[in-house]
Amino acid sequence: MKVYEAIARGLSDLGCTEMFGVLGDGCVYVIDSFRRDYGRYVPAVHEGSAVLMAQGWARVAGKVGVAAVTHGPGLTNTVTALVEGAKAGTPMVLLVGDTPVTDREHAQNVDQRGLVAATGAGFEMLRSPETVAEDLARAFYRAHDEHRPIVLNMPVEFQWQEVVYEKPYLRLPETRSVIASSKDMDDAIGIIASSRLPVVLAGRGVSDPQAEAAVLRFARRIEAPVATSLRGKGLFNDDPFHLGISGTVSHEVALDVIGRSDCLIVFGASLNKYTSGERGLTRGKRIVQINPVASELGRCTPVTVGLVGDPGLTADAMVEWLDEAEIPGSGARNDDLLEELKNYHENAQKKLVHSTPAGTVDLYEVAFALEEALPKDRVFVTGSGRFMFAFWSVISVPNPQSYVDGNGFSSIGIGEATAMGAARAAGDRPTLLVTGDGGFMLSGLSELATAVAEQLDLVVVVANDGSYGAEHIALTMHDMDPDISLLPSRDFARIAEAFGCQGLTVTSSAELQAAMAAIATRDRKRPLVIDVKIDPASVYGGAAVARP
Repeated sequence: MKVYEAIARGLSDLGCTEMFGVLGDGCVYVIDSFRRDYGRYVPAVHEGSAVLMAQGWARVAGKVGVAAVTHGPGLTNTVTALVEGAKAGTPMVLLVGDTPVTDREHAQNVDQRGLVAATGAGFEMLRSPETVAEDLARAFYRAHDEHRPIVLNMPVEFQWQEVVYEKPYLRLPETRSVIASSKDMDDAIGIIASSRLPVVLAGRGVSDPQAEAAVLRFARRIEAPVATSLRGKGLFNDDPFHLGISGTVSHEVALDVIGRSDCLIVFGASLNKYTSGERGLTRGKRIVQINPVASELGRCTPVTVGLVGDPGLTADAMVEWLDEAEIPGSGARNDDLLEELKNYHENAQKKLVHSTPAGTVDLYEVAFALEEALPKDRVFVTGSGRFMFAFWSVISVPNPQSYVDGNGFSSIGIGEATAMGAARAAGDRPTLLVTGDGGFMLSGLSELATAVAEQLDLVVVVANDGSYGAEHIALTMHDMDPDISLLPSRDFARIAEAFGCQGLTVTSSAELQAAMAAIATRDRKRPLVIDVKIDPASVYGGAAVARP
């Protein structure tokens, strides 16, 4: 068969069922062969969107995502998306055509290796027609192992050559390990045993249900409340001592408990500045961090003891050690804390929702309404912007794989295409995207064509404050006129309808309730876009988010 056919078949043999892309002469033959014989091809409008769709799909599906673009501008259009994937730790393979090595004057010739290196993504070369299987397998292995995008560079002069097909061989090693007897484990047990107010914090590295159950058993054994990082959202949902998200979006009870705690036991979370509340929640505490990757220990926040091991297996091992030593629980899971949490949740909506000027709606009111309107088994995606803090703290998901943010690079315009890829992986579940008007204009509008063509069950809520929000905050805080940050009024609902979506506009509480009712009766084969008008002067909370 031809090399391009071998690549397409190799993708299928490696388990690829979905490919996202934009056609170009460097990738069109691979894409055509794949979609004819092996899997589904989703055509994006923009190459960067294709990469983001593959990343959204990968985050929800729990597999390596795949996208394909052409050489030159096809690749340069993916730069921001590749940086997002590298910073967010998303495994994906991007197939990129390359111009003929013999054609020095090719208009689309560019240093593709150097370009990719600058994004933080990895680079693999298709070395020859005979090494298709090995090079494909290596790209997938690296994407899985390194948790980042890997670009497979495909010279166009290879693609029409004949080759005898060889099936790619990929076997991922068993990496689950547990520390047996060691000084680090002894020290960790000693710290935990002497703690009077420990808190167990878990992140995306505890996304496996078995690991989640083991960490929760450990928390109950030491009688510690639990919390999660933002990307660990969805863990411990049914635990009565769940404090919610730790860090910059913590609620008042969580801030108090984590702030007063004397010990944090951290499973599968990086303890970055957001989770640690700019280190305000970790300062002066003894910290035990468990992660299967040694380089992650203490990477963001200094820790007292670092344990290299699988979170679930290590949690169970620590329970055995605690039982053997007959160490009592801390007593931190008590009736007083239970009552505090109950009171907070019962009164949160009353405390957080505020009145806004006529023609606008409060963001927290929107968030609480969406939480009730959508089925609990859903996928939730956010773009980047000041609106996100309200929704992060209110909207729930059933597990970490059902939450995806486009915030690795803090760039607006990331969430829209990411949500479309996530929706492709969501199956029968609806996908909720919350984005800002600036980001929606940057990349969301054009990709509505893709969402309509794919008949995605996607509910898009545009928090439309008519401004670039972070810049509005910055100018206002410096007593400067924020007018330059304001955007012209745009009717996103009508624009969305022109693309073939359902469109609604919300300017009041009554219209918000009508929109929530429309969610229940929506056509699940057409995206629903809800343009929610927000007062730009009323949205202050969280850190400013930079534009790309």
